[in-house]
Amino acid sequence: MMCAEGKGWPSAMVETQRILLVEDDREQAALFVQVLMLAGYTVVTADTADDALAQLAAGPFAVLLADWDLPGMKGDALIATAKAQYPGLKAILYSNHAHVEEACAACGADACMRKTEGIMRLRELIKQMLS
Repeated sequence: MMCAEGKGWPSAMVETQRILLVEDDREQAALFVQVLMLAGYTVVTADTADDALAQLAAGPFAVLLADWDLPGMKGDALIATAKAQYPGLKAILYSNHAHVEEACAACGADACMRKTEGIMRLRELIKQMLS
């Protein structure tokens, strides 16, 4: 367990294995959930940034894993908003967009990846963040 910093979870303890996955493609979300749960993580899903912000307000998470191309608020804006509210939250932005690295740096994400890098890369990034 690790302490969360920032408003919203000031005295709460964050479960180091709890991940919030934000993905509007249900098949992609199902694949990521399956892979992460098999690796031992607890995964909560949201399909929009608004849903994700509500989930973040409801309980602590160790990692926010967000697709860049979400309906409404994009993943980079979600990460910037979440990091402002919960500075201790780790965040990964992922997409197949050519400029995902630039968006990652601009929004304050801790890491980024292309969907085409695959599930092994995803597991590796999350393991690094939670160790």
